[in-house]
Amino acid sequence: MQSSQSQTQWQLSGLTRRARGLLGASVALGSGAAILFVWQLSLLAHLVDDLTFQGQPLTSVESDFLKVIAFSAGFLVLQWLADMAGTEAGLRISASVQQDGLKHLFRAGPVGSATQPTGQLVTTLTEATTALEPYFAQYIPRAAMMVVLPLFILARVFALDGWSFVVLACTGPLVPLFMALVGYSAQSVMDRQWVQLVLMGSSFMDYLKGLRTVRLFAQTQNSIKAMTAQTEAHRLATLSVMRIAFLTSAVLEFFASLSIALVAVIFGARLLSGTADFRSAFLVLLLAPEYFMPLRAFSASYHARQNANAAAKRLADLFTLPAYAAARYGTEQPKHAGSVEALSCHMLSAGYATGKTEQINCVTATFYKGQLSVLVGESGAGKTTLLRAVLGFLPLSSDTCAAFDQNGQSIALQNCRMAWVPQRPLLVFGTIAENLRLAAPHASLADLHHVAEQADILPFIQSLPHGFETQVGERGSSLSGGQLKRLALARALLGKPDILCVDEPTAHLNSESTASITQTLSRCARDCIVIAATHQDTLISHADQVLYVSQGHVTSFRERAVA
Repeated sequence: MQSSQSQTQWQLSGLTRRARGLLGASVALGSGAAILFVWQLSLLAHLVDDLTFQGQPLTSVESDFLKVIAFSAGFLVLQWLADMAGTEAGLRISASVQQDGLKHLFRAGPVGSATQPTGQLVTTLTEATTALEPYFAQYIPRAAMMVVLPLFILARVFALDGWSFVVLACTGPLVPLFMALVGYSAQSVMDRQWVQLVLMGSSFMDYLKGLRTVRLFAQTQNSIKAMTAQTEAHRLATLSVMRIAFLTSAVLEFFASLSIALVAVIFGARLLSGTADFRSAFLVLLLAPEYFMPLRAFSASYHARQNANAAAKRLADLFTLPAYAAARYGTEQPKHAGSVEALSCHMLSAGYATGKTEQINCVTATFYKGQLSVLVGESGAGKTTLLRAVLGFLPLSSDTCAAFDQNGQSIALQNCRMAWVPQRPLLVFGTIAENLRLAAPHASLADLHHVAEQADILPFIQSLPHGFETQVGERGSSLSGGQLKRLALARALLGKPDILCVDEPTAHLNSESTASITQTLSRCARDCIVIAATHQDTLISHADQVLYVSQGHVTSFRERAVA
């Protein structure tokens, strides 16, 4: 039931509620402009008839002439305001959906977001949200005008001439009917275009991130050919959409031209026979093209609806990402809760998908401040999953994980400062100082020196020509593996964590870097709870507490004897 409601919320009808006031104002202003437009044409026909066939002097119709100008100005002003309201509604909905998408990604956390390819997420948050704007800015107001203005014109024509009313009333509904028939095939073509766009974006990002591997295996030309093929497939899908759009316009122009010609022929014959007056004939011929004008405008924006439908499906997929991290993490850093002395896990279970076997099951362990705790086990045993559960990246049942102060009082986990150093730390494009300040944006240079010294990377930074203002390159490409991990550790320490979780901190490092990071973690354990997952014997030998993880269970543990 909840899933069904969530799907409905991200349908186009659900998104309309986000700016219903602006959309209503756009339709109302457009309706007012339509009324003024019909009155303007009626006055114009009356003015031309008086001057041409009634023989009235120009001075006698000055008031009518001024009314025509006034109605024309009012029509233009109202139509401009209607367009502005529709555009603002489209921009507001597109921006709000993009913001909600980003918020949901943060609620999903690194675990939930990993269930969809990065390229697909990027394409959805950029192209899909942008595709919503024309639908609300153009399609909905024009769809309303397709009903409002033709009804006003039909009512006016009905009062003037019955035959013209019958012709327009019969040919008008054929246009949306045939457009709907064409639209069924257009939607499947548009879906195929979005699939090609997602594939192209995902593949390009993968090739870009793996450029080194592609070059080492001499697959550059094959990668270019694959991207060229995907680009060509997207081009052909886009052309298919354009062909359908042109077909829709052609159908509309055919019926509109046929209807206007039929009205003109009937009135011409009746004028020659003397059974119709010029004023009625002239006004109907002025109104007939305008009767189909909203249909033309609607046809021009009809593909926006197809595009928005395909985009809404992609957005709905994004919002189905599980909100693993929603329970603990908000948009602000937690307030420091005091000294956290212990972290207790009791019968802790967690997994990556509901209804499936949990990766860790009934884990009971306690981690203390002043001790370096190490998780040991084979790859896939559940070490990283346990760290993610402790950090709040995975949902937990109540009372399975709790923190305590030195008096044994419980501290809510959302009030504990936690830090995470993954196996492959991420550095953003910028300086060393900017990367460190991700953990504390207002940290002083002295704070940066302190944490760099703690992480044993200060001598290296000071040896650089620009020190903390040195650029780290794309994803830290200018740094070695050991430097990258020590810098990530310094960033984690800048947030003054109560609990520090580290995943494989010494993996793929030489003996010197391994010894340096091991000593750093041992020093960090004096001030906070440190939990590290590792395979390295060096780190295990320095651990105060070793927990052996196997198939999601903590099978045994040992503590180093205190001398």
